[in-house]
Amino acid sequence: MSRRKSQEEPPVRRASAGVAVIALLGAIAFVNAMGATIVFPLGPFLARDLGVPLQEAALASTLYTAAAGIGGLAGALFLGRWSRRGALMASLGGLGLGMLAAGLAPDFRWLLLARFLSGLCAGPLMAAVVTIAAEAVSEDRRGRVVSAIVGSYGLALVLGLPFALLLSASAGGWRIPVLTLGAAYLLLLLPVWRMLPPATGAAAGLRVTPASLLRLLLRGESLTGLALIAAASFASLLLAPNLSAFALGNAGVSEAGLRGIYLLGGAAALVTTRVTGWVMDRIGTLQASLTVAVVLSLLLVASFLLPMPAVAAVPLLGLVLAAQLARSTVAQASAVRVAQPAERMTYQCLVAAATSLGQAGGSACSTLVLRETPGGGLWGMGWLAGLSIALAWLAPLLVVLLDRQLRAREPVH
Repeated sequence: MSRRKSQEEPPVRRASAGVAVIALLGAIAFVNAMGATIVFPLGPFLARDLGVPLQEAALASTLYTAAAGIGGLAGALFLGRWSRRGALMASLGGLGLGMLAAGLAPDFRWLLLARFLSGLCAGPLMAAVVTIAAEAVSEDRRGRVVSAIVGSYGLALVLGLPFALLLSASAGGWRIPVLTLGAAYLLLLLPVWRMLPPATGAAAGLRVTPASLLRLLLRGESLTGLALIAAASFASLLLAPNLSAFALGNAGVSEAGLRGIYLLGGAAALVTTRVTGWVMDRIGTLQASLTVAVVLSLLLVASFLLPMPAVAAVPLLGLVLAAQLARSTVAQASAVRVAQPAERMTYQCLVAAATSLGQAGGSACSTLVLRETPGGGLWGMGWLAGLSIALAWLAPLLVVLLDRQLRAREPVH
């Protein structure tokens, strides 16, 4: 990395690192999670209103995820020279405008364009949130703070998606929840402006070139951290997009039971992600990773590789959702340790790209493996569960390798 000034980058000021700042970052992470998932429950209504086949509605999520990966890569080149507050506000504002455009889209092509532009801002937004959160607390609390941010996806499952469905049903269609979410992004700009200091994080003038970005990317600890992120993201999207179809077609769950799976999974995720963060801070990342691997393996075997009683389907599949988010907690908290302060925003953009591209790869892999059975179920979920278990046990090995690489790295004075 080259600088106009060779000064050490200051951490976020402790005066700004109070509960209110963390709560604000949590709120931003929550609406970001909503932006990524809101098309899932609204897809049937969107497809009917815009006159497209139901299966094509999934393109709105696929394009969003792919664009988030592209946005993360672009942010790695440009956001390092911005203040933390500036990067967060630019990403938040762009995402809000993109979401409003999606809610006002006159046809499906314009909707896809709006979702793509929104996704370009989503990757840098999450990079900025995680970077500021990591700098806002002492190192011995970072696991808990990052886990709380990852847990925002559980809160979106518990509160956000049911609220979006209720708003859609009572206010006249899918556009109202999308427009409401766009307005929420823009409303958050004011507290970001007021609560974060202008020079939060990197010193002005930090310049990232393609050559310096490549050097950062190819460092051993950088590659290991990104491998942790990509593997967790890939594994999560092997199963999650198809969980509803499996529950209804294979496990005999009713539509009411399906809602119960997501409510239970989201509620459990609020607990498991925080417990995982506490274990990482107090006991160690390796111990947390091993615990997640054991629990996730047992849940996946019971849910997809053994005959599952119908009465057990709702709690088991709900806990699978929660355990997947705990896996992501370990990966995200590990990645925060990789970069030096001056590189943190740049590296978190690479993390955002690895997350999105890993998710897209997992979703594509599931599409290649799964087949619909004559009875309306899915064939192949057992194979995907087996791959997910293998990746769960890869994580502790990567954690051990990362710890060794970080210990071997010479301290920067």
